[in-house]
Amino acid sequence: MNIKTLEALEYPKIIKAISGRSLTPYGLEHTGRIEPLHDIETIRHRLAEAQQMRDIILFGAVFPLENLDDIREALSRAGVEGGRIDVEDFRRIQLTLGVIAKLRAFNKDERDNMPDLAVHLEALGVFSELKDAIERTFDKYGDIRDNASGALRKIRIAIADTRRRIIDKLERTIRSRPKTDGWQDDVVTQRNGRYVIPVPANLYRASDGILVDHSQSGATVFIEPPFAVELNNHLTLELKNELLEIDRILIELTTLVRNVSGALADSLKTIGVLDSLHAQGTFAVKTDSVAPHVVDKAEVNFVAAKHPLLLYYAENKAEIVPLELSLNQARQGILITGPNTGGKTVALKTVGLLTAMAQSGLLISVDGRSTVGVFDNIFADIGDEQSLELSLSTFSSHITRVIEAINSANQRCLLLFDEIGAGTDPAEGAALAEAIILEALKAGALMIATTHYSQLKTLPLEHAELENCSLEFDRESLKPTYRLQMGLPGSSYAIEIAERLGMPKTVIEKASAGLDSNERSLAELIATMETQLKQMRADNATLSTKLDKADSMERQLQERLDSLDEELETKREQALSETEELLHDTRQDVERLVKDIRETNADKNKVKEAHHLLQKQSARLEQSRAKSSKTPKRLKRTAALQPGDQVWINTLRISGEIAELVGDNRVRVRVGNIMNLVSRDDIIRADVPTPGAKPRRDPIGLRAETAAAPEIHLRGLTVDEAKEKLDKFLDRAILTEMKQVYVIHGNGTGALRKSLTALLKAHPAVKSMRLGDWNQGGSGVTVVQMKQ
Repeated sequence: MNIKTLEALEYPKIIKAISGRSLTPYGLEHTGRIEPLHDIETIRHRLAEAQQMRDIILFGAVFPLENLDDIREALSRAGVEGGRIDVEDFRRIQLTLGVIAKLRAFNKDERDNMPDLAVHLEALGVFSELKDAIERTFDKYGDIRDNASGALRKIRIAIADTRRRIIDKLERTIRSRPKTDGWQDDVVTQRNGRYVIPVPANLYRASDGILVDHSQSGATVFIEPPFAVELNNHLTLELKNELLEIDRILIELTTLVRNVSGALADSLKTIGVLDSLHAQGTFAVKTDSVAPHVVDKAEVNFVAAKHPLLLYYAENKAEIVPLELSLNQARQGILITGPNTGGKTVALKTVGLLTAMAQSGLLISVDGRSTVGVFDNIFADIGDEQSLELSLSTFSSHITRVIEAINSANQRCLLLFDEIGAGTDPAEGAALAEAIILEALKAGALMIATTHYSQLKTLPLEHAELENCSLEFDRESLKPTYRLQMGLPGSSYAIEIAERLGMPKTVIEKASAGLDSNERSLAELIATMETQLKQMRADNATLSTKLDKADSMERQLQERLDSLDEELETKREQALSETEELLHDTRQDVERLVKDIRETNADKNKVKEAHHLLQKQSARLEQSRAKSSKTPKRLKRTAALQPGDQVWINTLRISGEIAELVGDNRVRVRVGNIMNLVSRDDIIRADVPTPGAKPRRDPIGLRAETAAAPEIHLRGLTVDEAKEKLDKFLDRAILTEMKQVYVIHGNGTGALRKSLTALLKAHPAVKSMRLGDWNQGGSGVTVVQMKQ
């Protein structure tokens, strides 16, 4: 893809930002090679890898990547027969092998949820022999262990013994000397690798020993007594033996490295891929980016698109206004008009940059419903392209880029023109811009152009494949809102802005009078349309608020109804239990009385006691029956139902009026101002009004669920509301023995999904979960497998 276009779109800045998040030199190099691709399957594969890594960063365990130094030069030296790599190189190799082992072991039980990443993890080599050998040789500080070999252990024991003997004899010599006033340097020290003792320079005699060194001031000399010469020589020899043994050990380890250098080099490339994907994932999290749907045709449909660099450096992401825009063969071109600093160029760059990023397999800052096609080329003419080297003016530089774009335009091209035709005579520039736009449309290319030329605003009236668009401008504050308005051309507001900034009134009046009448009419029409659109938005916001309030009321009433149903059911069960208990007691009492009457030959007192007990139990039964009966007494079932009949709805425990008979088995009942569709079996006609029964108003229209659905919609709810509903939904799923359910939470900021994920992980009935596939709702849906 054209390098000048990528630079104009600030694509290199994206690559630099992602590279800055790499942890290894291999990932840094791999990220630097990222560029737009043209094979749709490769693009989809790269996006899937990046999306899986993003999901791991957000919801999974910590990905075990660490900062690593480059070991490729050490591997190159190890490849030479008889070569040897040093201790520091082995320390770096040891750290690298540790990371490889952690990556190979990462998330093995859940790799079905990240199939594309699993391929890379399983491609990493196994270097257990080399790793174990290095760990046996080096401690955690990178020093060679005493037991790295048997010979080294013996040598170091000898070194320690010799050093101890030398120091012990030298310290005894120091203690045996007479003390000198003011002398404080009576300690054994080393000079030139040999153990010596200090002596005042004025007291030194040649017979004391060999003069090895003196202090900086010259007041002290350091001598090696005769008895220490042989011991020091022995120590020096042992130290040389130690170096020879260490060298032998390193050569042996280097041979092991040489044997696996090819496989290790391949694993470094895989680490580079994983590190690059991890950097892309962290960048995506910071910029709220996801994988769009990639289609095998030239089109762009961005929902809630934002410039990724604005998000990356923003202190408050909420202040960035999203962009909604689509291009396809039905809408080939868009003309963006509006004032300077209104956001036209940013909108142009956003579309081009996100398209190039998606085509590179990078996640982009859009809603997951967005789609993007695959383009053979993207041409962008943005900014001041003045070239002193080629003696080209700004206009000439722009035209050179436009010529290149027009000559290459086809149905697989995206053309982006900023201030098309600017930099020359306005009349000629507008005419040239119109011709360029029509030629681009004729070639079938998709195009976005920004302009201040009024004559171009009428082109969409004659060409259905071209549409006007503007960046909203607040006429009262004279500040841009950066909101894109499709189908509406915008004004430049040059005179209004100049007046607000303090331009003399006489100049403003002359400028206004100098406007062409058609120009004034168009400006007034645009102003009127903007006012009406602003009012429509305000009305829509009011309606949305009322709908949200109504939804909230519906939820509250449904919860209240559920609570009442539970209370009624509890009372029914309690009454039934009491009745059963009463019947059991009565049966026992009757049996006892019958037995007593028989035994006493119908004694009058016993008969009277029996009558009294039966009357008492009869009263209790009547009381229990009245308590358990909830249906009004004066209601009776009938098949002859007609509109206008007053009925009682058993399932809702409420009375209403039949408004319509629906088919053979259902009836539409009006309760207050709300219609309820119920089964005929659930209603009873009332011959007379039920005494004391007050119809319960239902302003929202509560609906009885007839079957448990395998999905729940939680978008728009608070975290606490969503958790409560999800918990109840899972209970229903357990009772209905569902195997798989779908939790629809949307994308948003990710806070709701994170909280619901934690709840699902802790739920005892949940076996596993994953984010939805692209055709299931993507990251806006969590698919949950239930335990059976």
